[in-house]
Amino acid sequence: MAEQTQLNFIPGHSPARSWRSLNSWDVLLAVAAVLLAAAFCWRSVNVTAHSWDWAALWPYVVSRDSSGAWQAGMLLKGLFGTLRLGFWSLLVALVTGALVGALSARQRGLAALPAVLYITVLRNTPPLVLLFLVYFFAGSFFTEPFLYVEDLVSSFPGWAQSLCAALFAPPGQMDRMAAAVLTLGVYSGAYVAEIVRGGLEGVDKTQWDAAASLGMNGWQQLRFVIAPQALRLMAPPLAGQCISVFKETALASAISLPELTFQSLEVMAVSRMTFELWLVTAAMYLAVSCFWSWLGRRFEKRR
Repeated sequence: MAEQTQLNFIPGHSPARSWRSLNSWDVLLAVAAVLLAAAFCWRSVNVTAHSWDWAALWPYVVSRDSSGAWQAGMLLKGLFGTLRLGFWSLLVALVTGALVGALSARQRGLAALPAVLYITVLRNTPPLVLLFLVYFFAGSFFTEPFLYVEDLVSSFPGWAQSLCAALFAPPGQMDRMAAAVLTLGVYSGAYVAEIVRGGLEGVDKTQWDAAASLGMNGWQQLRFVIAPQALRLMAPPLAGQCISVFKETALASAISLPELTFQSLEVMAVSRMTFELWLVTAAMYLAVSCFWSWLGRRFEKRR
């Protein structure tokens, strides 16, 4: 009977299980994870004969300048670049995805064709190939306008230039930043569009009819009745897509944008460290992903 109860566990409805209610499969998975971690540690120490030197990596994370003040190292600067690129890419993805998803919801035939083409083409194109297409072939659309933008920014006071560099991109990198943001934004926007469309269509049709019977127009139905219910359905996959956007920023290293992966490659070329470097890099990406997972769970509970 206990095993049957465990199999009938429904996430979001059944009460959370405590450590006292773990079954044999949970124990087996935990033992397997511990053994795998122990095997990795043993092999890294005894088989690879690697001499671990974490202290040598620390100056690339944070260090002191000549005056004794703390300053960000190459890896921390790369993390800031990843957060900056991920933020703007996510903003573009949410805006484009929400518009395409909302406009294509409950549409069929020719009315849904533009959204279908957008989603199909982008979701079935590798993002790295899409990045090269945008950066190399559409580079002429970015180069000249951003030269004017950079000239304009260079005429700003020093504090304004620092603010622009912190919020978007340092001088000389605006065209690459724009290409990466556009690529990751429209690529992830295709997935967001499907999430939004599925969430809106997941609300029962009777809710639309009930809202219409109250005299609401289409916008009022969507805003006050449908969207609040659809957000509950969209929250988990949207949180997962947010995580994917920040992980996919690593592709920008292919066009020499100094985000975390590119900076890690630079550090590896200088320091010749591999294991310590990439473990720290993975931990930084993991911290960003865990933050979005935590934020998604908080949003689900509030809804």
